[in-house]
Amino acid sequence: MNIVYVTRLSTNKWAGPNTSVPKQIEAQSKIDNVFWYNVNDFIIGKTTGDIVCHCTDEYPSLKITDLPKPFDKPDLVIFESLYFKPYLKVATNCRKKKIPYIIIPRSSLTNAGQKSKRLKKYIGNILFFNRFIKNAIGIQYLTEREYKDSGDKWNKNNFIIPNGINSKSRIKSTFNTNKLEGVFIGRLDIYQKGLDLFLDACGMIKEELVKNNCYFSIFGPEINGSRNKLEELIKENELEDIVIVNDAIFDGEKAKKLLESDFFILTSRFEGHPMGLIEALSYGLPSLITSGANMSEEIKGSDAGWIADISVDSIQSALRELLNDKNDLYKKSKNSLKLSERYNWDKLAKVSHDIYLELLER
Repeated sequence: MNIVYVTRLSTNKWAGPNTSVPKQIEAQSKIDNVFWYNVNDFIIGKTTGDIVCHCTDEYPSLKITDLPKPFDKPDLVIFESLYFKPYLKVATNCRKKKIPYIIIPRSSLTNAGQKSKRLKKYIGNILFFNRFIKNAIGIQYLTEREYKDSGDKWNKNNFIIPNGINSKSRIKSTFNTNKLEGVFIGRLDIYQKGLDLFLDACGMIKEELVKNNCYFSIFGPEINGSRNKLEELIKENELEDIVIVNDAIFDGEKAKKLLESDFFILTSRFEGHPMGLIEALSYGLPSLITSGANMSEEIKGSDAGWIADISVDSIQSALRELLNDKNDLYKKSKNSLKLSERYNWDKLAKVSHDIYLELLER
């Protein structure tokens, strides 16, 4: 197949799609003939393979039909994420030329995702985006939970293919013997990531955390003064000696921190399919997550960590369970590695190819 991927990515490493989407495109290029069209006016560069990122400085019209052959008449166009105005012009060109397209909304269509900037999305949906969504030949959700939280009202043609990860050369082999260290690595978006819920839960069981010598490190770039707000929440809960907020870390430094830690934390209110969590699992790091992280069924079914509802009481209960299970971390680590194998990029590319063909044949 000839496939055009339409993206609007930046160079910010902390945004999950900026890492996962190039890997997805690279993996698919091993099976299909692909073209990466990033509707920004700067070059992101190549992936780790040979896939070049073509941007609007090369092709400014936002028309698929102006791309080089054979991508001016591709078999399929895939839009990564949803709420970007340039996508509307690209999609209009697709509809006029009867070029089929798929949308990967990445949590944008979930109930929680619609609540974020609610009024703006409500108006935008009525005026523009409902038509964009309805005319897609399919919606690709990343998890079963994302699909359930989005429903069939947007487009009845939908399917599930998750984000992926590459296998790691170094994995977790030992755990701290005299302490427990949990780590969160991601955007310091207090509401979406549920960091307020997490800190309130820690405050409820502070004495137990101290007794078990359990500490937490939070890493990430701040958003609209979120770091100061986090520091205030830590102070309110008297957690200054237990929780430390740090700057963002990437690449080797990030891998080193994951390997040094004992478990990963993701108490999100909503996610698409969190790359940070999948990456932690691929290093063999068991994880404490909420249902909003969209992988609670997988974590529970694989015994790869601890799950909670999106509430302070439930998170503190999961923390207590974690403290009681501290002697089982190695077993849960092995289970985490096994779970991560489901998300191998090359395997997912083959699945994607087969599903895309089926959709086109319909």
